[in-house]
Amino acid sequence: WYPHIHIMMGMGMDMGVGSIAMRGRFLLLFIWATVANTLVVLPDGRRVHIINNNVLLDNVGDFILTRVEELANNAIAEKGAFSMSIGSGTTVKPLSALAGRLDFSKVHLFFGNERTEGDAAGKCFNSGQEVLASLGISDSNLHRVPELPAEEAAEAYEAIIRGMPPSVVGVNHNNGLPSLDLCLLGSGADGHCASLYPNSAQVEESPGGRAVYLAAEGKGGITITIDAINAARNVLLSAGKASQSDMARKCLAWSNAASNRALPSGMISTSEGAVVEWILTEESAADLPAM
Repeated sequence: WYPHIHIMMGMGMDMGVGSIAMRGRFLLLFIWATVANTLVVLPDGRRVHIINNNVLLDNVGDFILTRVEELANNAIAEKGAFSMSIGSGTTVKPLSALAGRLDFSKVHLFFGNERTEGDAAGKCFNSGQEVLASLGISDSNLHRVPELPAEEAAEAYEAIIRGMPPSVVGVNHNNGLPSLDLCLLGSGADGHCASLYPNSAQVEESPGGRAVYLAAEGKGGITITIDAINAARNVLLSAGKASQSDMARKCLAWSNAASNRALPSGMISTSEGAVVEWILTEESAADLPAM
């Protein structure tokens, strides 16, 4: 863990900022207990939000919703469009509340991973279809992954993203890859995100790869690459379960995280200019050590 971190604390939207040298777990736990949310900014620039997740309320979902709305409105005001990659499951479900709150004629949705072969083809789209339908997004702005053999699908989908106008998908000036406005991700307890599984072929390509999408080894589908995620303008990575606490500790505390292919989520970094935000709960942050 880092000996010097910046901490921002707030109740709702009222935020204060301070700098503190962490000397014991007790102090960190005290902060968690006395504020609704805590923001820890690591020396490498990654931002860690620790959410006080009330069992009766979906505070994590509300936080994701608020951040997506803010980032979307900022991008639309700045360049006339907002592009986001999504997956499936708990990170996508809160988005249904954005219906009527965003101009979805200016929102473009892509998929961070998708099955493209066999009976499971279109799994991510199908699992989120109800949410996507509630948003009223047009077919032209909902960019589905073609059902093809995985390697062909990866090439075809990458061509779609690279062919977007700059107002929709820009270019990262550090690595030259397409730059989405937001990559919305969830992490598993094993440290995977999208279909980037520990020590898989698609993870071995990073960092320093040139691909935006690759075939996902053994999955019959495709995944966005770590390099493409790092090229995005913003990344939200959610890991709110107690079972994810050990993974979160390793991804956020180990000094070799950015190159540790055994923990792909830890490889998501600010190295190419992305604003990387981890969204944890008190439970998933419980193993974060203090010095």
